[in-house]
Amino acid sequence: MKSPKTDDDLTQVRPSGTIGGMVRPMIATIKQALVTLPVVNKLVPGGRKPVTHLYPYQKVELPSAFRGQHSIDWFKCIGCELCAKVCPNECIYFEFHEIEPESAWLHPSRAMLDEMKKVVRRPAVDIGHCLFCGNCMEYCPTDAWNFTQEFEHADYAREDLYYRSEELRMPAENSDKEIILINRMGEHPICEVDVCIGCRRCERECPTRCIDMPDGPNDRKGKPIVVPEFDYTKCIGCQQCVDVCPVDCLYMEEIGYKDMSGFYHINKQGEVKLLEEQTEEGIARAAK
Repeated sequence: MKSPKTDDDLTQVRPSGTIGGMVRPMIATIKQALVTLPVVNKLVPGGRKPVTHLYPYQKVELPSAFRGQHSIDWFKCIGCELCAKVCPNECIYFEFHEIEPESAWLHPSRAMLDEMKKVVRRPAVDIGHCLFCGNCMEYCPTDAWNFTQEFEHADYAREDLYYRSEELRMPAENSDKEIILINRMGEHPICEVDVCIGCRRCERECPTRCIDMPDGPNDRKGKPIVVPEFDYTKCIGCQQCVDVCPVDCLYMEEIGYKDMSGFYHINKQGEVKLLEEQTEEGIARAAK
């Protein structure tokens, strides 16, 4: 269909009177000025909140689920390195810290190898590469990861965007110092007994100590073969055993949904019990 307007109509200047040409711009200017005033904003038709905030003098109210600066509960962290495995940008690195046996940050659940070396593993983050997706917090088996409301990360050098583990440590008074081991990966390890050489590396690296190495059914050169056995109620699916196995005899297998009562709970005294047992004891104490 042809447009009712001709080319002459499009190029023709619309006539405007002297009063109309002056009054219309003045009304539009006054209206825009009024809508920015909080008092008059609601009275003016089409009024709206001001778009610009005078930052940093006016602080913006952030939602409760805002992901700002990372915060690590050193007591809950067991050094499983699962957060580094699920990080899409690979911006999480683990640092080793020498620690005293009576330290407040030392939790009884950690790898045997770390205990022999008297160290703990704690994560550091390169904020410059982090996209704040929240995977580290979602997959953490002990809920050691948290996000604060702090978002001012601008700096002058890229090296300053690397936050060491001490800088991300949560204050001790904010930690309840209790851990529930939860397998959020939905996988657990399986061992091929015929391939295993019994080196015990998986047992030493397991952060929850869910691997035991009894003598196997087969003999090799007159000696029994030591094979791993897994306590899946303590396994968190971190794949540490699979990563350190020198002969690739371990692999991960998917598991179905598991109820929370089937997982172990470790309190600050180092007592390891099923979560359902902890609940029953709590009910008994409350009844007394």
